[in-house]
Amino acid sequence: MRVEDYFKNNKEGFKDSGQMSSGSDLSFESRLKAEIHSSTEEQKASPFKIWSIAASILLLMTFGFWYTTSNVATEEEKVLLANLENESAGKRLEGVYAFNDDYKKEDDRILDRLIDIVLNDQNANVQIASIDALMQFPKNEKVRKNLIKALEKEDKPIVQIKLIKAMRKLRDQRAQKSLEKIINNEQTFPIVKSNATMAMATLKTK
Repeated sequence: MRVEDYFKNNKEGFKDSGQMSSGSDLSFESRLKAEIHSSTEEQKASPFKIWSIAASILLLMTFGFWYTTSNVATEEEKVLLANLENESAGKRLEGVYAFNDDYKKEDDRILDRLIDIVLNDQNANVQIASIDALMQFPKNEKVRKNLIKALEKEDKPIVQIKLIKAMRKLRDQRAQKSLEKIINNEQTFPIVKSNATMAMATLKTK
């Protein structure tokens, strides 16, 4: 039974010894209707309130997840950079492998460190691993320019071959000058010269 029906059916019980006037009766019904209408509006509004609260909670959870993820990423980056800058070649190599396996993010600070390794590191294994890491971003202009720069100055045959193969994949015409220098250098190892010649042919057929 509705509340309104209940009050209508039992309004006699609300009269004071039969003294409620007809005007009071009408006033009573008007107030009753107003009260019922108010209760109905509150019930209609309650789903909106629930959704508002749910949306607020979801927003807070999303922000919390983003904040936590950002902090974790920052910590990973710190550890990665620390390894890449370590004096131990083994630790540097570990850092490069971690980048290849887990990070793989085009982060300027990490790319700069990898480029520095390719240009200046004395350990050939670390250099080769860093070249592989940088080749994940073949469209990055900074990466392309510095790999060409490394080819100009590198004298370790195994690293030279790795860089030459990178040039064949990049097909960057700017590498021709460095390749010619390697080909024409009498001190160049035959296997290095052979790879340089093939790379030059690839660039010229582009």
